[in-house]
Order: sequence, then structure tokens, then C-alpha cells
Amino acid sequence: MSLLQLPSETLIQIFDYVGSSYFRSDLSRLAVCKQWSKFAHTACFRDFYVTQKTVRRLLSSPYVESSLPLVKDSVETLDLALKGFEDWDSILLSRHESRTSQEHGEGFHVCTSIAALLTTLRRLRLRIRSICADVLKPRQQNTNLRLNEVLINLSLSDESPLATSAAHATCCASSAGGFLQLKADMEKKAQDLVAQMAAPRIVRIVTHALPSIEMRAFDVLTGRHVRLSGGAEWDDDGEAIEDEAEEEESEISDLSSSSDDG
Repeated sequence: MSLLQLPSETLIQIFDYVGSSYFRSDLSRLAVCKQWSKFAHTACFRDFYVTQKTVRRLLSSPYVESSLPLVKDSVETLDLALKGFEDWDSILLSRHESRTSQEHGEGFHVCTSIAALLTTLRRLRLRIRSICADVLKPRQQNTNLRLNEVLINLSLSDESPLATSAAHATCCASSAGGFLQLKADMEKKAQDLVAQMAAPRIVRIVTHALPSIEMRAFDVLTGRHVRLSGGAEWDDDGEAIEDEAEEEESEISDLSSSSDDG
């Protein structure tokens, strides 16, 4: 039986597994044949990356009316890249008038609010400066979560192109173990979450190694650590780190850096 003779439900799962980035990296992969194209377009535009230039070209195109429905019916996540903010070191935003502040007060905890959505989400990609393992703890035990992708990035290494050193996210609550304890707690809670997911595809905790600021990821499904190349997506395959001593050395460097900062 050829691939395209499989049931539509199976083909959708296969193309979802291949991922949007595979088709976006080479658009000729969309044009294998008519039947293939239908599934490939849906997978390709599931994650829609847009720049200012892309928006201008799209809106000036004579085919805009026929193109937009394809995107609208397929897109699940929209990544909009805007120029003019890349040199900002920080921006101060007030929560005084925010809905969350009004409803929950200053004691509002964003991690538990995100965790409350785990029963309805299919994918979670998250990076915030202050985080704790509660973000991966559903409010109710459920062994059939439709959630199939979880990517948590604890690295803040690319916040500024002028940075000569890199930081990690800090724990919401005070933690005697610092970042290493936060990392361990996040990995443990991610393992607990996998047991509640009906069909997990990828679950990762992303960090970086010091002093090289090399991106690393702990793949919860395989229990292995992988090395990610510069500029790689959080879900890239990466290169497996076979030497456990190398990973331990990286953690010691992280611990030393945390002690120096303290």
C-alpha cells in the first residue's frame, strides 16, 4: 500500500508529525501531486510565520482573496515578526489596568493560569522570565489530555544581541537550589504530564550550557539530552549528547554561574 492510499485520518497524523517547518523550508515539497498537496498545504500553514514584508506582498497580490481562506482554515499558530524592536533592552508594561490584575489582584500567578488551560490545549510553547513547575500541573488528573506538544524554554540567551553572558528563567517562588532545582522540578513535572497525555509527540525542556551558551534540550519522551545548533527551532532533532559527563559538567558550570550571580 502506498502512502497516499492510507485513510485520511492517518495521513493527517503523519503530516502533522512531519511538521510545518519541513514544508516551509522548501515549498516545492507542497507540489508532489494533487492529493499530497491538500494535506501538505494544511500542515505547512499550521504554523504561519509572517514578516512585515510578507504582509505587504500578500495584501498587494492579486490572489489575496483566494490565498487567505487557505491560511485561515489551516493556521493554528501565528508568529508575527515586527522590525524596530530588536534593539530594545527592556520595556516596562504596567498591569494596573490589565484584566488579570483586576480579577486576581497582585497575587495573580500566571503559571497556574496557564496550567488551567492544559486540558484544552493541543500545543504549548512557552518562555517567560519567571516560571515554576506548577505550569505543567493540570488542575485535575486526566489520562487522556489532547495536548501533544510541550516546549518550555528556560533560556534567555537571545534577549539582547549585545549580551556577552546569558541568563536562565528564575523560579516564581524562592528555591534554595536556584536554577538547577528549577530545571530538575520542570523535568520531573514534565515526565508526570507525559503520563497524562493521550498521544504525546514531543515534550522538551530547553536550556543553554555555559560558558559557550550552547542550546541544549531535555527530551522527556526519550530521556535524552540533545544539543541544538545556533538558531535552531525548539523542536529540532538536534544532536544527542552521548557523554553524560559532558551534561554534568554543563550543570556544574550553571551552578557556579548561579553562585557568582548571588
